[in-house]
Amino acid sequence: MKPIEGYHKLRGGYYTPKKIAEFITDWAVHSAKDEVLEPSCGDGVFVDTVCNKLRSFGASDFDIAKQVTGIELDPNEACKASEYGATVNNDDFFTFCYTNDTTFDVVVGNPPFIRYQNFNEEFRQVAFELMQNHGFNPNRLTNIWLPFLVLSCKLLKENGRIGMVIPAELFQVDYASEARKFLSDFFESLTIITFKSLVFGNIQQEVVLLLGERLSDRKGIQIVELQDVDELDKGWTFSETKELDHDREKWVKYYLSNDELYLLRMLNTESRITPSTDLFEVNVGLVSGENDFFVINREAVKQHCLFDCVLPIVSKAEQVKGLAFTNDDFNEAVNSNRRVFLFYPDDKDIDELSASERNYILYGEKKFFHKNYKCRIRKRWYIVPRSWCADAFFIRQANGNPRIILNKANVNVTDTLHKIRFREGIDNKIVAAAFLNSYTFALSETIGRSYGGGVLTFEPGEVRKLRIPMLNAEKLDFNRINAWQRHGETEQILSYTNDVLLRQGLGLAEYEVEMLNGIWCKLRDRRKNRKKSR
Repeated sequence: MKPIEGYHKLRGGYYTPKKIAEFITDWAVHSAKDEVLEPSCGDGVFVDTVCNKLRSFGASDFDIAKQVTGIELDPNEACKASEYGATVNNDDFFTFCYTNDTTFDVVVGNPPFIRYQNFNEEFRQVAFELMQNHGFNPNRLTNIWLPFLVLSCKLLKENGRIGMVIPAELFQVDYASEARKFLSDFFESLTIITFKSLVFGNIQQEVVLLLGERLSDRKGIQIVELQDVDELDKGWTFSETKELDHDREKWVKYYLSNDELYLLRMLNTESRITPSTDLFEVNVGLVSGENDFFVINREAVKQHCLFDCVLPIVSKAEQVKGLAFTNDDFNEAVNSNRRVFLFYPDDKDIDELSASERNYILYGEKKFFHKNYKCRIRKRWYIVPRSWCADAFFIRQANGNPRIILNKANVNVTDTLHKIRFREGIDNKIVAAAFLNSYTFALSETIGRSYGGGVLTFEPGEVRKLRIPMLNAEKLDFNRINAWQRHGETEQILSYTNDVLLRQGLGLAEYEVEMLNGIWCKLRDRRKNRKKSR
Protein backbone atom coordinates (compact mmCIF):
# COMPACT_ATOMS: atom_id res chain seq x y z
CA MET A 1 0.00 0.00 0.00
CA LYS A 2 1.31 3.44 -0.92
CA PRO A 3 2.48 5.51 2.08
CA ILE A 4 0.81 8.79 2.90
CA GLU A 5 2.32 11.71 0.97
CA GLY A 6 5.03 13.29 3.08
CA TYR A 7 4.88 10.36 5.48
CA HIS A 8 8.61 9.57 5.59
CA LYS A 9 9.58 13.19 6.14
CA LEU A 10 7.03 13.79 8.86
CA ARG A 11 7.58 10.54 10.71
CA GLY A 12 11.37 10.84 10.38
CA GLY A 13 11.46 13.71 12.85
CA TYR A 14 9.05 12.13 15.32
CA TYR A 15 10.56 8.83 16.35
CA THR A 16 9.85 8.38 20.03
CA PRO A 17 12.82 8.51 22.41
CA LYS A 18 13.34 5.07 23.96
CA LYS A 19 13.03 6.54 27.45
CA ILE A 20 9.50 7.78 26.75
CA ALA A 21 8.44 4.51 25.16
CA GLU A 22 9.72 2.58 28.19
CA PHE A 23 7.98 4.93 30.61
CA ILE A 24 4.61 4.72 28.88
CA THR A 25 4.89 0.95 28.54
CA ASP A 26 5.79 0.48 32.21
CA TRP A 27 2.80 2.61 33.16
CA ALA A 28 0.31 0.95 30.78
CA VAL A 29 1.16 -2.78 30.68
CA HIS A 30 0.14 -4.48 33.93
CA SER A 31 0.24 -8.21 33.30
CA ALA A 32 1.47 -11.00 31.03
CA LYS A 33 -2.06 -11.34 29.62
CA ASP A 34 -2.52 -7.74 28.46
CA GLU A 35 -3.52 -7.42 24.81
CA VAL A 36 -1.76 -4.40 23.34
CA LEU A 37 -2.18 -2.30 20.18
CA GLU A 38 0.35 0.08 18.66
CA PRO A 39 -1.59 1.88 15.89
CA SER A 40 1.38 3.60 14.18
CA CYS A 41 4.40 1.59 15.17
CA GLY A 42 7.05 2.96 12.79
CA ASP A 43 10.27 1.02 13.26
CA GLY A 44 8.93 -0.49 16.47
CA VAL A 45 10.23 1.36 19.51
CA PHE A 46 6.93 0.83 21.37
CA VAL A 47 6.56 -2.72 20.05
CA ASP A 48 10.03 -3.49 21.41
CA THR A 49 9.33 -2.10 24.88
CA VAL A 50 5.91 -3.79 25.08
CA CYS A 51 7.29 -7.20 24.08
CA ASN A 52 10.11 -6.84 26.61
CA LYS A 53 7.62 -5.88 29.31
CA LEU A 54 5.42 -8.90 28.62
CA ARG A 55 8.47 -11.18 28.65
CA SER A 56 9.39 -9.78 32.07
CA PHE A 57 5.96 -10.92 33.27
CA GLY A 58 6.62 -14.41 31.89
CA ALA A 59 4.77 -14.24 28.55
CA SER A 60 6.07 -16.62 25.89
CA ASP A 61 6.99 -15.64 22.34
CA PHE A 62 3.84 -17.44 21.19
CA ASP A 63 1.71 -15.40 23.61
CA ILE A 64 3.37 -12.15 22.53
CA ALA A 65 2.68 -12.81 18.85
CA LYS A 66 -1.02 -13.28 19.70
CA GLN A 67 -1.32 -10.41 22.20
CA VAL A 68 0.69 -7.56 20.62
CA THR A 69 -0.65 -6.00 17.41
CA GLY A 70 1.14 -3.31 15.47
CA ILE A 71 -0.17 -1.28 12.52
CA GLU A 72 2.26 0.39 10.12
CA LEU A 73 1.59 1.78 6.66
CA ASP A 74 5.18 1.85 5.47
CA PRO A 75 6.24 -1.71 4.47
CA ASN A 76 9.92 -1.21 5.35
CA GLU A 77 9.09 0.10 8.81
CA ALA A 78 6.53 -2.64 9.34
CA CYS A 79 9.19 -5.21 8.54
CA LYS A 80 11.56 -3.69 11.12
CA ALA A 81 8.87 -3.58 13.81
CA SER A 82 7.87 -7.22 13.24
CA GLU A 83 11.36 -8.38 14.24
CA TYR A 84 10.51 -7.81 17.92
CA GLY A 85 7.98 -10.63 18.00
CA ALA A 86 4.64 -8.84 17.64
CA THR A 87 2.14 -9.32 14.84
CA VAL A 88 2.59 -6.24 12.67
CA ASN A 89 0.04 -5.47 9.96
CA ASN A 90 1.28 -3.49 6.96
CA ASP A 91 -1.94 -1.54 6.71
CA ASP A 92 -3.61 1.81 7.23
CA PHE A 93 -4.84 2.23 10.81
CA PHE A 94 -8.19 3.68 9.78
CA THR A 95 -8.87 0.80 7.41
CA PHE A 96 -7.98 -1.54 10.28
CA CYS A 97 -10.53 0.24 12.50
CA TYR A 98 -13.14 0.00 9.75
CA THR A 99 -12.72 -3.74 9.24
CA ASN A 100 -11.97 -4.97 12.78
CA ASP A 101 -13.97 -5.03 16.01
CA THR A 102 -11.16 -6.28 18.26
CA THR A 103 -10.66 -4.44 21.55
CA PHE A 104 -7.49 -4.16 23.62
CA ASP A 105 -6.42 -3.81 27.23
CA VAL A 106 -3.77 -1.27 26.26
CA VAL A 107 -3.07 1.12 23.38
CA VAL A 108 0.32 2.85 23.24
CA GLY A 109 2.06 4.89 20.59
CA ASN A 110 3.02 8.13 18.94
CA PRO A 111 0.57 8.92 16.12
CA PRO A 112 1.85 10.75 13.03
CA PHE A 113 1.52 14.51 12.84
CA ILE A 114 0.24 15.26 9.34
CA ARG A 115 -1.93 18.22 8.40
CA TYR A 116 -5.19 17.90 6.47
CA GLN A 117 -3.77 18.92 3.09
CA ASN A 118 -1.05 16.21 3.28
CA PHE A 119 -3.42 13.55 4.59
CA ASN A 120 -4.01 10.95 1.83
CA GLU A 121 -7.59 11.51 0.71
CA GLU A 122 -8.50 7.81 0.62
CA PHE A 123 -7.49 7.28 4.25
CA ARG A 124 -8.83 10.66 5.32
CA GLN A 125 -12.31 9.78 4.09
CA VAL A 126 -12.28 6.58 6.12
CA ALA A 127 -10.93 8.37 9.20
CA PHE A 128 -13.50 11.17 8.99
CA GLU A 129 -16.37 8.73 8.39
CA LEU A 130 -15.38 6.79 11.51
CA MET A 131 -15.09 10.03 13.49
CA GLN A 132 -18.54 11.13 12.33
CA ASN A 133 -19.95 7.72 13.27
CA HIS A 134 -18.78 8.43 16.81
CA GLY A 135 -20.39 11.89 16.86
CA PHE A 136 -17.35 14.03 15.98
CA ASN A 137 -17.22 16.79 13.38
CA PRO A 138 -13.71 16.85 11.83
CA ASN A 139 -12.86 19.69 9.47
CA ARG A 140 -10.09 21.00 7.21
CA LEU A 141 -8.01 21.99 10.22
CA THR A 142 -8.02 18.49 11.68
CA ASN A 143 -4.56 16.93 11.95
CA ILE A 144 -4.15 13.19 11.54
CA TRP A 145 -3.11 12.69 15.19
CA LEU A 146 -6.62 13.54 16.35
CA PRO A 147 -8.53 10.67 14.66
CA PHE A 148 -5.63 8.38 15.63
CA LEU A 149 -6.16 9.30 19.28
CA VAL A 150 -9.97 9.19 19.30
CA LEU A 151 -10.27 5.92 17.38
CA SER A 152 -7.54 4.33 19.50
CA CYS A 153 -9.58 5.16 22.59
CA LYS A 154 -12.61 3.51 21.00
CA LEU A 155 -10.61 0.27 20.65
CA LEU A 156 -10.10 -0.01 24.42
CA LYS A 157 -11.87 -2.50 26.64
CA GLU A 158 -14.06 -1.24 29.49
CA ASN A 159 -11.08 -1.21 31.86
CA GLY A 160 -8.51 -0.30 29.19
CA ARG A 161 -5.58 2.11 29.37
CA ILE A 162 -4.02 4.37 26.77
CA GLY A 163 -0.56 5.91 26.78
CA MET A 164 0.29 8.19 23.87
CA VAL A 165 2.68 10.91 22.80
CA ILE A 166 0.36 13.69 21.60
CA PRO A 167 1.07 17.19 20.23
CA ALA A 168 0.43 19.88 22.84
CA GLU A 169 -2.09 21.25 20.34
CA LEU A 170 -4.51 19.06 22.30
CA PHE A 171 -4.45 21.77 24.97
CA GLN A 172 -5.33 24.72 22.81
CA VAL A 173 -6.49 24.28 19.21
CA ASP A 174 -10.17 24.73 18.46
CA TYR A 175 -10.36 21.64 16.26
CA ALA A 176 -9.48 19.51 19.32
CA SER A 177 -12.25 20.94 21.51
CA GLU A 178 -14.53 17.94 20.88
CA ALA A 179 -11.65 15.62 21.72
CA ARG A 180 -10.98 17.40 25.02
CA LYS A 181 -14.60 16.95 26.03
CA PHE A 182 -14.58 13.33 24.87
CA LEU A 183 -11.40 12.45 26.79
CA SER A 184 -12.69 14.05 29.99
CA ASP A 185 -15.87 11.94 29.77
CA PHE A 186 -14.37 8.70 28.43
CA PHE A 187 -11.65 8.24 31.06
CA GLU A 188 -12.20 8.22 34.80
CA SER A 189 -8.58 9.31 35.18
CA LEU A 190 -6.37 11.30 32.83
CA THR A 191 -2.78 12.19 33.62
CA ILE A 192 -1.07 14.52 31.18
CA ILE A 193 2.67 14.99 31.49
CA THR A 194 4.10 18.15 29.95
CA PHE A 195 7.70 19.26 29.54
CA LYS A 196 9.26 22.69 29.84
CA SER A 197 11.90 21.62 27.32
CA LEU A 198 11.20 20.28 23.84
CA VAL A 199 11.26 16.49 23.73
CA PHE A 200 11.96 16.36 20.00
CA GLY A 201 14.89 18.72 19.78
CA ASN A 202 15.13 18.86 15.99
CA ILE A 203 11.58 20.20 15.51
CA GLN A 204 9.45 22.91 17.09
CA GLN A 205 6.55 20.64 17.98
CA GLU A 206 5.79 20.47 21.69
CA VAL A 207 4.33 17.19 22.89
CA VAL A 208 2.62 15.82 26.00
CA LEU A 209 2.27 12.30 27.34
CA LEU A 210 -1.38 11.37 27.69
CA LEU A 211 -2.11 8.55 30.15
CA GLY A 212 -5.77 7.55 30.32
CA GLU A 213 -7.53 4.95 32.50
CA ARG A 214 -11.12 4.04 31.81
CA LEU A 215 -11.48 2.74 35.38
CA SER A 216 -9.46 4.23 38.22
CA ASP A 217 -9.53 5.05 41.92
CA ARG A 218 -8.10 8.49 41.03
CA LYS A 219 -10.76 10.62 39.35
CA GLY A 220 -10.41 13.63 37.09
CA ILE A 221 -7.61 15.22 35.08
CA GLN A 222 -4.15 15.81 36.53
CA ILE A 223 -1.31 17.78 34.96
CA VAL A 224 2.32 16.98 35.74
CA GLU A 225 4.92 19.43 34.45
CA LEU A 226 8.52 18.22 34.19
CA GLN A 227 11.64 19.95 33.01
CA ASP A 228 12.60 17.23 30.53
CA VAL A 229 12.46 13.50 29.80
CA ASP A 230 15.17 12.75 32.38
CA GLU A 231 12.71 13.64 35.18
CA LEU A 232 10.29 10.88 34.20
CA ASP A 233 12.01 8.34 36.45
CA LYS A 234 12.70 10.70 39.33
CA GLY A 235 9.17 10.68 40.69
CA TRP A 236 6.62 13.45 40.37
CA THR A 237 3.65 14.86 42.22
CA PHE A 238 0.17 15.69 41.01
CA SER A 239 -1.12 19.22 40.90
CA GLU A 240 -4.36 20.24 42.60
CA THR A 241 -7.53 18.98 40.93
CA LYS A 242 -9.19 21.56 38.69
CA GLU A 243 -12.55 21.65 36.98
CA LEU A 244 -12.70 23.17 33.50
CA ASP A 245 -15.61 23.80 31.17
CA HIS A 246 -14.40 21.42 28.45
CA ASP A 247 -16.88 22.84 25.94
CA ARG A 248 -15.36 26.33 26.14
CA GLU A 249 -12.06 26.35 28.02
CA LYS A 250 -8.74 25.24 26.57
CA TRP A 251 -6.58 22.91 28.63
CA VAL A 252 -3.76 25.45 28.81
CA LYS A 253 -5.68 26.67 31.87
CA TYR A 254 -4.58 23.51 33.69
CA TYR A 255 -1.26 25.29 34.20
CA LEU A 256 -3.05 27.75 36.49
CA SER A 257 -4.03 27.40 40.12
CA ASN A 258 -7.65 27.28 41.20
CA ASP A 259 -7.35 30.82 42.59
CA GLU A 260 -6.03 32.03 39.25
CA LEU A 261 -8.79 30.22 37.38
CA TYR A 262 -11.43 31.73 39.67
CA LEU A 263 -10.14 35.27 39.09
CA LEU A 264 -10.05 34.86 35.31
CA ARG A 265 -13.55 33.40 35.24
CA MET A 266 -14.87 36.22 37.36
CA LEU A 267 -13.37 38.84 35.06
CA ASN A 268 -14.40 36.97 31.91
CA THR A 269 -18.04 37.47 32.93
CA GLU A 270 -17.53 41.05 34.21
CA SER A 271 -19.96 43.25 32.25
CA ARG A 272 -17.75 46.32 32.72
CA ILE A 273 -15.02 44.77 30.55
CA THR A 274 -15.61 45.34 26.84
CA PRO A 275 -15.54 42.50 24.29
CA SER A 276 -13.20 43.27 21.42
CA THR A 277 -16.07 42.76 18.97
CA ASP A 278 -17.77 45.85 20.43
CA LEU A 279 -14.67 47.88 19.57
CA PHE A 280 -13.46 46.61 16.21
CA GLU A 281 -13.76 43.95 13.54
CA VAL A 282 -10.77 41.85 12.55
CA ASN A 283 -9.82 39.89 9.49
CA VAL A 284 -6.78 38.39 7.80
CA GLY A 285 -4.41 40.59 5.86
CA LEU A 286 -3.78 40.44 2.16
CA VAL A 287 -2.91 37.01 0.72
CA SER A 288 -0.58 37.49 -2.23
CA GLY A 289 -0.02 33.86 -3.16
CA GLU A 290 3.73 34.47 -3.50
CA ASN A 291 5.30 37.16 -1.37
CA ASP A 292 8.68 36.70 -3.05
CA PHE A 293 7.10 38.05 -6.22
CA PHE A 294 4.45 40.48 -5.04
CA VAL A 295 6.08 42.00 -1.93
CA ILE A 296 9.39 43.59 -2.83
CA ASN A 297 11.94 46.14 -1.62
CA ARG A 298 13.03 49.43 -3.15
CA GLU A 299 15.96 47.80 -4.90
CA ALA A 300 13.63 45.42 -6.76
CA VAL A 301 11.30 48.29 -7.65
CA LYS A 302 14.25 50.09 -9.24
CA GLN A 303 15.62 46.99 -10.95
CA HIS A 304 12.31 46.22 -12.68
CA CYS A 305 11.16 49.85 -13.15
CA LEU A 306 7.95 49.34 -11.21
CA PHE A 307 7.62 52.81 -9.65
CA ASP A 308 4.13 53.39 -11.07
CA CYS A 309 2.61 50.04 -10.11
CA VAL A 310 3.45 49.47 -6.45
CA LEU A 311 1.58 50.24 -3.24
CA PRO A 312 2.98 50.62 0.30
CA ILE A 313 2.55 47.51 2.45
CA VAL A 314 3.65 46.09 5.79
CA SER A 315 4.88 42.53 5.33
CA LYS A 316 6.50 41.62 8.66
CA ALA A 317 5.57 42.11 12.31
CA GLU A 318 9.11 43.38 12.96
CA GLN A 319 8.39 46.35 10.68
CA VAL A 320 5.74 47.76 13.02
CA LYS A 321 6.92 49.52 16.14
CA GLY A 322 5.17 51.06 19.07
CA LEU A 323 1.43 51.57 18.93
CA ALA A 324 1.40 53.39 15.59
CA PHE A 325 2.94 52.81 12.18
CA THR A 326 3.71 56.25 10.78
CA ASN A 327 5.06 57.71 7.55
CA ASP A 328 8.44 58.00 9.27
CA ASP A 329 8.31 54.29 10.08
CA PHE A 330 7.52 53.48 6.47
CA ASN A 331 10.35 55.67 5.16
CA GLU A 332 12.74 54.02 7.61
CA ALA A 333 11.68 50.60 6.30
CA VAL A 334 12.17 51.77 2.70
CA ASN A 335 15.66 53.11 3.46
CA SER A 336 16.51 49.85 5.23
CA ASN A 337 15.56 48.02 2.01
CA ARG A 338 12.69 46.20 3.70
CA ARG A 339 10.05 44.54 1.54
CA VAL A 340 7.36 47.19 1.84
CA PHE A 341 6.11 47.54 -1.75
CA LEU A 342 3.24 45.55 -3.24
CA PHE A 343 3.31 44.91 -6.98
CA TYR A 344 -0.15 46.00 -8.02
CA PRO A 345 -0.66 46.77 -11.71
CA ASP A 346 -3.98 47.81 -13.20
CA ASP A 347 -6.50 44.99 -13.47
CA LYS A 348 -6.04 44.57 -17.23
CA ASP A 349 -4.89 41.91 -19.65
CA ILE A 350 -1.13 41.69 -19.84
CA ASP A 351 -1.05 43.15 -23.37
CA GLU A 352 -2.60 46.38 -22.07
CA LEU A 353 0.05 46.91 -19.37
CA SER A 354 3.31 48.81 -19.61
CA ALA A 355 6.47 47.11 -20.88
CA SER A 356 8.01 46.99 -17.40
CA GLU A 357 4.86 45.45 -15.93
CA ARG A 358 4.67 42.86 -18.72
CA ASN A 359 8.33 41.96 -18.28
CA TYR A 360 7.92 41.55 -14.53
CA ILE A 361 4.87 39.32 -14.96
CA LEU A 362 6.71 37.19 -17.51
CA TYR A 363 9.62 36.97 -15.06
CA GLY A 364 7.16 35.61 -12.47
CA GLU A 365 5.83 33.06 -14.93
CA LYS A 366 9.35 31.83 -15.68
CA LYS A 367 9.59 31.16 -11.94
CA PHE A 368 6.21 29.34 -12.16
CA PHE A 369 4.67 31.65 -9.55
CA HIS A 370 1.46 31.69 -11.61
CA LYS A 371 1.09 27.97 -10.85
CA ASN A 372 0.70 28.61 -7.11
CA TYR A 373 -2.80 27.74 -5.90
CA LYS A 374 -3.84 31.25 -4.84
CA CYS A 375 -2.49 32.67 -8.09
CA ARG A 376 -3.92 30.17 -10.56
CA ILE A 377 -7.49 30.45 -9.25
CA ARG A 378 -7.60 34.19 -10.02
CA LYS A 379 -8.94 35.65 -13.25
CA ARG A 380 -5.56 37.35 -13.66
CA TRP A 381 -2.94 35.64 -11.54
CA TYR A 382 -0.92 38.85 -11.09
CA ILE A 383 -3.78 40.85 -9.52
CA VAL A 384 -3.85 40.39 -5.75
CA PRO A 385 -7.35 40.73 -4.21
CA ARG A 386 -7.68 43.67 -1.80
CA SER A 387 -10.48 44.62 0.54
CA TRP A 388 -10.87 47.37 3.12
CA CYS A 389 -7.85 49.28 4.31
CA ALA A 390 -6.93 48.60 7.92
CA ASP A 391 -7.33 51.22 10.63
CA ALA A 392 -4.82 49.18 12.62
CA PHE A 393 -2.86 45.96 12.65
CA PHE A 394 -2.90 43.11 15.16
CA ILE A 395 0.20 41.03 15.81
CA ARG A 396 -0.70 37.57 14.56
CA GLN A 397 2.36 35.86 16.04
CA ALA A 398 3.61 37.53 19.20
CA ASN A 399 6.88 36.59 20.81
CA GLY A 400 6.31 38.77 23.87
CA ASN A 401 2.79 40.18 24.02
CA PRO A 402 0.13 40.87 21.38
CA ARG A 403 -0.71 44.46 20.59
CA ILE A 404 -2.70 46.75 18.31
CA ILE A 405 -0.75 49.10 16.02
CA LEU A 406 -2.57 52.06 14.44
CA ASN A 407 -2.12 52.40 10.68
CA LYS A 408 -1.16 56.09 10.51
CA ALA A 409 0.63 55.64 7.16
CA ASN A 410 -2.46 54.20 5.44
CA VAL A 411 -0.55 51.17 4.10
CA ASN A 412 -1.70 47.70 3.13
CA VAL A 413 -0.78 44.64 5.16
CA THR A 414 -0.03 40.99 4.31
CA ASP A 415 -1.53 38.08 6.21
CA THR A 416 1.49 37.97 8.52
CA LEU A 417 -0.60 40.43 10.55
CA HIS A 418 -4.34 40.81 10.94
CA LYS A 419 -6.14 43.98 9.99
CA ILE A 420 -8.54 45.87 12.25
CA ARG A 421 -11.37 48.28 11.44
CA PHE A 422 -12.77 50.18 14.42
CA ARG A 423 -16.47 50.53 15.07
CA GLU A 424 -18.03 53.92 14.41
CA GLY A 425 -17.40 56.38 17.23
CA ILE A 426 -14.55 54.38 18.82
CA ASP A 427 -11.37 56.28 19.73
CA ASN A 428 -8.70 54.03 18.26
CA LYS A 429 -5.89 55.52 20.33
CA ILE A 430 -7.67 54.68 23.56
CA VAL A 431 -8.30 51.09 22.45
CA ALA A 432 -4.69 50.53 21.38
CA ALA A 433 -3.45 51.91 24.69
CA ALA A 434 -5.98 50.06 26.86
CA PHE A 435 -5.21 46.74 25.20
CA LEU A 436 -1.87 46.71 27.02
CA ASN A 437 -2.86 45.54 30.50
CA SER A 438 -2.22 42.41 32.54
CA TYR A 439 -5.78 41.08 32.34
CA THR A 440 -5.95 41.20 28.54
CA PHE A 441 -2.43 39.77 28.34
CA ALA A 442 -3.36 36.90 30.68
CA LEU A 443 -6.54 36.22 28.74
CA SER A 444 -4.64 36.24 25.45
CA GLU A 445 -2.36 33.45 26.68
CA THR A 446 -5.38 31.23 27.34
CA ILE A 447 -7.06 32.06 24.02
CA GLY A 448 -4.15 32.10 21.57
CA ARG A 449 -2.08 29.07 20.58
CA SER A 450 1.61 28.52 21.12
CA TYR A 451 3.90 26.01 19.48
CA GLY A 452 7.43 24.86 20.16
CA GLY A 453 8.89 28.02 18.65
CA GLY A 454 7.64 30.08 21.58
CA VAL A 455 5.31 32.48 19.73
CA LEU A 456 1.68 33.13 20.65
CA THR A 457 -0.49 32.78 17.54
CA PHE A 458 -3.96 34.20 16.93
CA GLU A 459 -6.50 33.57 14.21
CA PRO A 460 -9.19 36.23 13.72
CA GLY A 461 -11.75 34.16 15.65
CA GLU A 462 -9.44 34.09 18.67
CA VAL A 463 -8.89 37.85 18.52
CA ARG A 464 -12.66 38.25 18.64
CA LYS A 465 -12.70 36.43 22.00
CA LEU A 466 -10.38 38.96 23.66
CA ARG A 467 -11.70 41.53 26.13
CA ILE A 468 -10.37 44.96 27.04
CA PRO A 469 -11.08 46.94 30.25
CA MET A 470 -12.14 50.34 28.91
CA LEU A 471 -13.34 51.97 32.14
CA ASN A 472 -11.07 54.96 32.81
CA ALA A 473 -9.21 54.32 29.53
CA GLU A 474 -9.69 57.91 28.40
CA LYS A 475 -7.19 58.91 31.09
CA LEU A 476 -4.37 56.94 29.44
CA ASP A 477 -1.61 58.93 27.78
CA PHE A 478 -1.22 57.33 24.34
CA ASN A 479 2.01 59.10 23.46
CA ARG A 480 3.60 58.05 26.72
CA ILE A 481 2.65 54.40 26.25
CA ASN A 482 3.72 54.51 22.60
CA ALA A 483 7.18 55.74 23.59
CA TRP A 484 7.54 52.99 26.20
CA GLN A 485 6.44 50.35 23.68
CA ARG A 486 9.02 51.51 21.14
CA HIS A 487 11.72 51.01 23.75
CA GLY A 488 10.37 47.62 24.87
CA GLU A 489 9.50 48.85 28.37
CA THR A 490 6.57 46.50 28.93
CA GLU A 491 6.83 46.51 32.73
CA GLN A 492 6.61 50.30 32.74
CA ILE A 493 3.52 50.16 30.55
CA LEU A 494 1.76 47.60 32.76
CA SER A 495 2.60 49.44 35.94
CA TYR A 496 0.84 52.46 34.47
CA THR A 497 -2.11 50.83 32.65
CA ASN A 498 -2.87 48.35 35.45
CA ASP A 499 -3.21 51.24 37.87
CA VAL A 500 -5.51 53.26 35.59
CA LEU A 501 -7.63 50.39 34.23
CA LEU A 502 -7.59 47.58 36.79
CA ARG A 503 -7.17 49.30 40.14
CA GLN A 504 -8.97 52.59 39.48
CA GLY A 505 -11.28 51.53 36.65
CA LEU A 506 -12.41 48.09 37.87
CA GLY A 507 -11.54 48.48 41.54
CA LEU A 508 -9.43 45.32 41.71
CA ALA A 509 -7.41 44.66 44.84
CA GLU A 510 -3.62 44.77 44.69
CA TYR A 511 -3.31 40.99 45.06
CA GLU A 512 -5.72 40.48 42.15
CA VAL A 513 -3.69 42.75 39.87
CA GLU A 514 -0.51 40.96 40.88
CA MET A 515 -2.17 37.60 40.27
CA LEU A 516 -3.21 38.64 36.75
CA ASN A 517 0.29 39.78 35.98
CA GLY A 518 1.60 36.50 37.40
CA ILE A 519 -0.73 34.49 35.15
CA TRP A 520 0.55 36.31 32.10
CA CYS A 521 4.21 35.98 33.10
CA LYS A 522 3.82 32.28 33.93
CA LEU A 523 2.20 31.32 30.63
CA ARG A 524 4.38 33.67 28.55
CA ASP A 525 7.61 32.43 30.11
CA ARG A 526 6.57 28.83 29.72
CA ARG A 527 6.12 29.10 25.96
CA LYS A 528 9.20 31.30 25.48
CA ASN A 529 11.42 28.99 27.53
CA ARG A 530 10.61 26.15 25.15
CA LYS A 531 12.21 28.17 22.38
CA LYS A 532 15.38 28.65 24.44
CA SER A 533 15.57 24.92 25.11
CA ARG A 534 15.86 23.98 21.46
